[in-house]
Amino acid sequence: MLMTTPRTTGLPPGPFWMVDDEPELVSATVGMLSSVVGPTQIRGSTDPREVASWIERERPTALITDVRMPHVNGLELVQRLHQKWGPVPVVVMTAFPTAQVDQDARAGRFAYLPKPFTFQALRETLTRICAQPAPSAFSGAIAVSMLGEVVQLYGLANRTGTLLVNSDAGVGEVGFDSGRVVDARAGERVGVEAFNEILSWTSGGFSWSTAAPAARTITTGLSELLIDAYRLSDEKSAGVTTSDDDDLGLSAFDELERAPVARDNNVRDNLSRLERVDGFLGAALYDIDAGVCVSAVDAGAGEVERVVAGHVELLEAKRRTISKMQLEDQLEDIVITLGRQYHLLRLCRRRPQLFFFLTLDRSRANLAMARYLLSDVERDIVL
Repeated sequence: MLMTTPRTTGLPPGPFWMVDDEPELVSATVGMLSSVVGPTQIRGSTDPREVASWIERERPTALITDVRMPHVNGLELVQRLHQKWGPVPVVVMTAFPTAQVDQDARAGRFAYLPKPFTFQALRETLTRICAQPAPSAFSGAIAVSMLGEVVQLYGLANRTGTLLVNSDAGVGEVGFDSGRVVDARAGERVGVEAFNEILSWTSGGFSWSTAAPAARTITTGLSELLIDAYRLSDEKSAGVTTSDDDDLGLSAFDELERAPVARDNNVRDNLSRLERVDGFLGAALYDIDAGVCVSAVDAGAGEVERVVAGHVELLEAKRRTISKMQLEDQLEDIVITLGRQYHLLRLCRRRPQLFFFLTLDRSRANLAMARYLLSDVERDIVL
């Protein structure tokens, strides 16, 4: 009789669930996980409503979910899951628009996985969160180890309402308007000062109210708010004090002087996110009207700016062809397949004279993931 030894995967028995509105990503992830845990232990869907129905009938070993999906967003799925079954391990996939995401992800049964990700990264994340005990730091509809994770999720889900926080240190509120933090209150503190105070709390409980914030006391973007709050918390833990000069506000002239620099940094930072794509060789944003490369990043070859300029005529020719054929449609992207490379050209919907260029090593590239992240970069970039 032939005897087989079960493989040691580091993962507990399923079922594992995966949901994302990108069919290619679901198919690829389910296929890879099935080779590890077995095809009967992983289930995938592109419809979060279907996963919501699974939650009513069965408890998964872990849920892997996107955030921005039609009909039911990922945050709502996680809420339903934890309300029904308690602290089930969850991996939230997101192309969060800061490099800080890797540092902000904290150990616990709730984890972020930045897109694009490798299968090895997904497997390691699942193994880690499934092996850890449920966190006891903050509790609510979702169990997390840091309150900042909840704030990030409500922001990514574009929610409007108020996050109510109770802690031994006090009671606080964080107001959201379509995913933007616009108000915070903690005792006598209001605005950014209150937000920083709330995020410094290490334990307690939270709940969500659909009541819209009554005032707007914060104009800073969510990413910057979180980074500053974590920095202040770390400095406080290390005994570092902030000088009075650091609290001085910028004049209107200073803000105008900084605006172009901030915009340029935003463009480059977002292009740099593409470096996480398997097979990345280079990326650029090109202005057709001006005939210049706005910004570029590459893996060391230094050829990106020259190559991207050579594709301008191709794009213009394709747009003329669509116009002559009177097609009632718009050009979104072009994929050029070479012997050893992929060249991906994507027109910017907000500024048609701009286009993104991404070049990949064909032997290592995940084209579906590259197109997905490039669309996210286009959405998040400041132009």
